[in-house]
Amino acid sequence: MPHSDPFCPSASLPANPLVRSLAPTARRPRGLEAEEAALAHYTAQGYVLLARNWRHRRFEVDLILASPNRSILVAAEVKFQSRLTDFAPWNRPQLARIQRAAAAFGRKQRHRGSWRIDLVRCHGSPVRVVEVRENGWVGI
Repeated sequence: MPHSDPFCPSASLPANPLVRSLAPTARRPRGLEAEEAALAHYTAQGYVLLARNWRHRRFEVDLILASPNRSILVAAEVKFQSRLTDFAPWNRPQLARIQRAAAAFGRKQRHRGSWRIDLVRCHGSPVRVVEVRENGWVGI
């Protein structure tokens, strides 16, 4: 079913049921800490949290925020990395899932403005934001 919404691609990509089962329980607290660090990073810049771990069907976005002037909504995907090597591996199917969840949120809120999808990388103990890529999906 084709959509005119750029955040909701027409190609239906199946969710990977192994993703949740492959993430060890021991890593989940670090992921939550990373989301907290990312949220603190954005709120310090004036962004407002609209939703956290927002789900639409099988699609999910870690953080959905509004820019300080509320003209842009930001869907932020947060990753914790135990080692700082290259930027965390995100891929097209993951982007499509985030786009679909963000688009559903936008439709529900009747948002008519712009969207941006950011990639946030966190590291350390205590966990801190080490890199934010605004519109970070270029080249994927």
